[in-house]
Amino acid sequence: MIDDLKKLFLRFNYTDEKGFILNLPSLNNGEHLTLGFDNKRKEFNIHFTNDNITVPGAKQREFIFAMSAFRFFLFLKRFEVFYNQSIVNLVLSYKTNLGKLKKHKFIVNTFVTSDEAEDKLIHKRKNGKHWKFRENFDWNLIADNFKYLEESDLNSDEVLIAYKYNKGHLSLQGFIYKFEHLKGVYFIPIRKYNRFAKYMAIAMYNYLNAYPTEETLPFRQLMFKRLKHPYLNKQEEKSLQS
Repeated sequence: MIDDLKKLFLRFNYTDEKGFILNLPSLNNGEHLTLGFDNKRKEFNIHFTNDNITVPGAKQREFIFAMSAFRFFLFLKRFEVFYNQSIVNLVLSYKTNLGKLKKHKFIVNTFVTSDEAEDKLIHKRKNGKHWKFRENFDWNLIADNFKYLEESDLNSDEVLIAYKYNKGHLSLQGFIYKFEHLKGVYFIPIRKYNRFAKYMAIAMYNYLNAYPTEETLPFRQLMFKRLKHPYLNKQEEKSLQS
């Protein structure tokens, strides 16, 4: 697992002529996911790239999403408003206090949220355009910094990941937020956050499906496969699976 993490990378490139490309890692050697914006075509796209394909004329890229700049930024604007309102409602529904959190014996990691974590974990080069996990990183720095939650860990406007120790394993419990301007501490259970994330995915799918295009079909098919919502009618399901 650690060796796989060390292979992961992020690479970002931008030129006025071509636009930007953000390459995201894959655990499969020679394969990565790319998010890009083509300045010439004024188009946003998502595609998989397989560098292992070296046969002349064979396609290395498999496009799963393409959308014009106007429609893409309109989608982002509309979705941003909906997301921000939804996440605020979610967080404010779960106000708590330090006493309740300590009663549950939550464990947090103080290293991963520290200022030094990024520098020690990530090797950056090419003016910050290429990120990769350091080969010589001491993973004990993470393992040794798990501790039971204390008041000093609750810094303003910070998110902590809460765990519980059970039968020799750490299990993810949720997320702890402290907002200075709200003067409170909030804890979102992981099951509630997962439900929220699923609802956001449903909202995104519904928006894209309301304005269907051939260029977004593979992405919508992928989302449908992941979500598998029963409320879609049989005609919609058949069209997506064809």
